[in-house]
Amino acid sequence: MISIDNRLELCAKMVSGLGSVCDVGTDHAYLPVYLIENKICKKAVASDINDGPLEYARQTLERYNCVSEIEVVKSDGLENIDLTKISDVVIAGMGGETISEILKKEKRSLKGINFVFQPMTRAGFLRKWLYKNGFEIIREEAVVCERYTYTVINAVYTGIKINIGLAAEIMGRINPETEAGKKYCENQHRKIMNIATGLANAGKPEESKYYKEIAKRLETIMKGKMNMISEIYKYIDSIAPFSTQEKWDNSGLLTGSMNRKVSKVLVCLDITGEVAQEAVEIGAELVISHHPVIFHPLYSLLDDEPVCMLWKNGISAISNHTPFDCAENGMSDILMELAGFNKTDGILEIVGGGGNPYGFGTVGVTDAEYTPQQLGMKLRDVLGCTVVKYNDSGKLIKKAAFCTGSGGNLIEAAVNCGADAYITSEVKHDQWLLAKRKGISVFDCGHYHTEIIGMKRLCKMLEAEFPNIEFVMSQTDKDPIKYVL
Repeated sequence: MISIDNRLELCAKMVSGLGSVCDVGTDHAYLPVYLIENKICKKAVASDINDGPLEYARQTLERYNCVSEIEVVKSDGLENIDLTKISDVVIAGMGGETISEILKKEKRSLKGINFVFQPMTRAGFLRKWLYKNGFEIIREEAVVCERYTYTVINAVYTGIKINIGLAAEIMGRINPETEAGKKYCENQHRKIMNIATGLANAGKPEESKYYKEIAKRLETIMKGKMNMISEIYKYIDSIAPFSTQEKWDNSGLLTGSMNRKVSKVLVCLDITGEVAQEAVEIGAELVISHHPVIFHPLYSLLDDEPVCMLWKNGISAISNHTPFDCAENGMSDILMELAGFNKTDGILEIVGGGGNPYGFGTVGVTDAEYTPQQLGMKLRDVLGCTVVKYNDSGKLIKKAAFCTGSGGNLIEAAVNCGADAYITSEVKHDQWLLAKRKGISVFDCGHYHTEIIGMKRLCKMLEAEFPNIEFVMSQTDKDPIKYVL
């Protein structure tokens, strides 16, 4: 039986066992042989870009009688690998940047493949790249090998692209309760404190303060302490500043206290009575919604109202409404991305920001061209709508404007930016007539369906940023509208 080091053993532990494994940069093919001998998989591919390592791999296969089970393939990354026959891809022993370059070159679909990465350097860079390019890290463990501490990352491709903060980039999903995890976290904490000290000595107190706050976050995780609601509020404020909300909005902390500790959070679009009851039943200390649970002045407060249910059960509520609508990478950008369009420039309605303007709506282009019916069908599928209402301008669509929620009032703005189509919801009769007159195809996908996607994305971002907190998407928060087809 072959012996492998701790790094590769941990990689093997994260292989799904559901099919054939491709070991990229295989060197001597030690990992594929280990997988076969331990019956973790029945078939494997040992690949490398250079002839030398491949020759060593063949010698290893002959030595351990694995020639029939393991195929040796010369390949630059995944270039010559038949991914339709692969269940798992392992890339170990390379730098984080090299791993990202291998993935960046791949144009085929990566969905359904279980990825295992073991970066020798720049693990933080790799984490950030993975999240930003549609991967989700589902598991991560630290391992000590020859006095050095490494991490092994288990990820899948979801297509959901998010930006993570520095704390998530540094720590990932490492469990500090294991011996290796504790050592890894201590090393990272020490690096951050050194940066903070260096900045303070260089006369940069604000930058130093930022790194000290990150170090404090790491300490919270390392010591197994619970996070405060104020930390989650501050993170949300960093991606969608509450100060940018419209005057008529009521975003912010609406029930509870900033100083409460939190271990479980329910995420939703609307805090209905059903959602409030769900929060009670799952033991959530906090509910995060898009639409404010207190929107208009309260003239009464009855027992069965959602805000009263939250208050009686000691559950806090944070709502981030128009700030998330207007944020970079916010609601409209998420809708545009899911529709398959790439952001160009322009905001449909600028509402503030001065030299750094922000506002409602975004504009994007696509490599393909759609008929209005084709785009309508695509929107129905990606958003999960029962119905998509649209008018047909008779033109092919390559450039489109997007605004989630109630955006019928921005049809004229979509026309002025040269869009062939406008995707939104809650379009009124006179606005449909305006669209017809202006020659633009407008798509009404429903308020719920254009915005629940943003809350799902926010939930993923929070999961990455706070690995010691459980974030749950509400199961009772559903489209309130029924359709007869």
